Amino acid sequence: MTSPRPSSSPGRANSSEKPSCSPRRSAPPDGPNGRSRARPNFRTCSNSQPPSPTTHQPKAPPFQTFRPATHPQGSNDPIQHIQSTGGATMTFARRCILLLTIGFCLIPALAAAQLAAELESIVRRSALGSTGVAGIAVVDLNTGTTIFSHLADRPLAPASNMKLLTSAAAVKILGPDFAFRTELRMTTDGRIVVVGSGDPALADPEVLGDRDPPESADEFLDSFADAVKAKRINEIIIDDRIFDRELIHPDWPKDQLERWYCAPVQGVNVHANVIAFYPSPGDADTGPGAGMDPVAPWVELENRAKKISKGRNAVWVQRTESDNRFILRGSIRVPSQTPIEVSLHKPALFLGNLLADRLARSGVLVGDLPSPFKAVRLAAPNESFEFTETPLAVNFTDLPEILHRVNYDSYNLYAECLLKRMGYEVTGEQGSWTNGSSVVRMLIAEKLGPEHAASTIIRDGSGLSRENRIRASTIAQWLRAMYHDDETRPALLNSLPTAKSKLAQRFRFSTLNNDLYAKTGTINRVRCLSGYIINHETGQGAAFSVLVNGLASGDAVANSKRLHREIVEAIDQNLGQFAMPAAQPALGG
Repeated sequence: MTSPRPSSSPGRANSSEKPSCSPRRSAPPDGPNGRSRARPNFRTCSNSQPPSPTTHQPKAPPFQTFRPATHPQGSNDPIQHIQSTGGATMTFARRCILLLTIGFCLIPALAAAQLAAELESIVRRSALGSTGVAGIAVVDLNTGTTIFSHLADRPLAPASNMKLLTSAAAVKILGPDFAFRTELRMTTDGRIVVVGSGDPALADPEVLGDRDPPESADEFLDSFADAVKAKRINEIIIDDRIFDRELIHPDWPKDQLERWYCAPVQGVNVHANVIAFYPSPGDADTGPGAGMDPVAPWVELENRAKKISKGRNAVWVQRTESDNRFILRGSIRVPSQTPIEVSLHKPALFLGNLLADRLARSGVLVGDLPSPFKAVRLAAPNESFEFTETPLAVNFTDLPEILHRVNYDSYNLYAECLLKRMGYEVTGEQGSWTNGSSVVRMLIAEKLGPEHAASTIIRDGSGLSRENRIRASTIAQWLRAMYHDDETRPALLNSLPTAKSKLAQRFRFSTLNNDLYAKTGTINRVRCLSGYIINHETGQGAAFSVLVNGLASGDAVANSKRLHREIVEAIDQNLGQFAMPAAQPALGG
C-alpha cells in the first residue's frame, strides 16, 4: 500500500547482538553518512485530500528473469592485443614505449600481490582458537578483481552483516523514494481502523526525536488520537494484514524473546515494539517503582525489587510470556537515567489500547463496555471496511530514516519489516520471512549470478537467526554491485557507520587515510565486519567482508576484532595502488 507522497505536509504528523540504541549522533546535512533533517511526517487529513486506496497493489517485480550478471573481467596481461606492423622489426623507440607501458601496468598487479601477502600474514597470526574460522574477501571497487581471498567461498553466519543485503535490496525493490504510510480511518458505521503498511518507526522516540520539530512518543500518540473528532467510537480495529502474523522467528533465542532486539514483527508496530521502564527507589511509603514510556496506566508492573542505600543499581524487568504484565526485580539505589526496554506482547493490540486509553480520557465513549480496551481488536482475515471519504490522519516514514535505524543503529525490527515488506511488494501476498527471503535471494541471483544465490541461506532480515549463511565473497561483490548503482550507493553510504562516528571507538588507535563505511555483526561466537574503504577524491576503493565464526573464548573474540582492524588498516594503507575509476565518455559531438 503505497500512495504518492504529498509535496508538503501541514502539522505533525543478538542472541547477544546488542546494537547501540543511544541517541543519534549529530550528522552533517549532506554527503556520506549525513542526512537532511526530516520534515514533519504526520498530518491530519482534510476533505480536500483524495482518499487513498485501502487495498494493497503489489508492484511488478523489478526483475523478470534471473541470469548471471555480466561482470567486467580484469586481465593479468595489460596489453591484450599487440598487432604486427607488417612483420617489420620494431624500432628501438617503439620497444622502449612498449616496455614502459608493460612496466607501468604491472605496478598495480605487484602492489596487489604485496597487499595479499600482508593480509595473509595478518590471518596467520590472528589466533582465533581451534574452532575459529574466518572467511575474508577484498575486492577492488572499480574493477571487481579479487585482491585477497581466504575461505571466502565458505558460507558462514553473518550476524548483522545480513542487514547489508536487506537494506540495499529494499532500495532496489521498494525504490529510494519509498515511504511507509500508516492511516487512521473512520468507517461509515462509526469504527476507527488503523491501516498499517509495516512501518517499524511508528511512535519510535529515536525517529521522532530526530524530526523537525522533535517530538516524544506520547506527544505523537496524543496528536494521532486528537484527529478523532467523534464523540463515540464503536470499535478500534488494527489492520495489520499486510504481514503474516508470525510475530517471532522460530530461530530466535527462546531465552531472550523479552529483550528489545527480539521485538516481535507485525504489520502495525508501535514504539519500536518495546516499552521503556525507568526504575526508581521510591520513598519509604511506596518502595521501588518505575516510570513508563509510552504512558500506559493500565499496564501492570509488579514490584519485587528492593531499595538499597549503597552500591550500584542492579535492576531488570521481566515480562510474562502471554501478555503485557511486567515484574521489576533487583536492587535500586538511585533513579535510573537509562531505560530498560522490554519487548511487547502483540504490539498492534498495544497500539489499539494506547489509542483507546487516550480517547477515553479525552471524553470519547469507546465501545459499549465499561473498559475501552474490550473494544480493541485485530482485523479479521477477510474483513472489509467501508471508509469515509478521507483518512483522519496519515503518518509517513521515509526510507532513509528506516535505513539509518537498520545499518547505523542495527535495529533488528526495522530490518525484519523491510524484509517482509519486500515479500509483499513483489508477491502481493502477506509479507513473510519466507517470501521476503526469496525476493532477496532472487535479487542476489540477478546482480551477482545464480551461484551466489545458491550458496546463500536467508532465514531473517536482521541476522539474529544463527541459521543464516552467506559467503564473504558474496557480501564483498554485493557491496561492489550496490556501490555502482546510482540508487543504492548514496542510500547505503549515508546509512552506514564510519570511522568518524559509531566506529570511532573501535578504530581509535588507527590512523586511516581514507573513508571507512562498515557494518559490524555480533551474535554468540560470531564477529563480523563488512563494508567499504574509499578515497572520494581519486575514486579508488575496496569492498571487503570479514566473517569470523566459531569463537570459543574471550581471547578469540578480542583477536577477531584485532583481525578486523588490521585488515582495514592494511587495505587503507595500500588503497593508493587500487585501480582508478574508468574514464567516462564525453557527451556531445
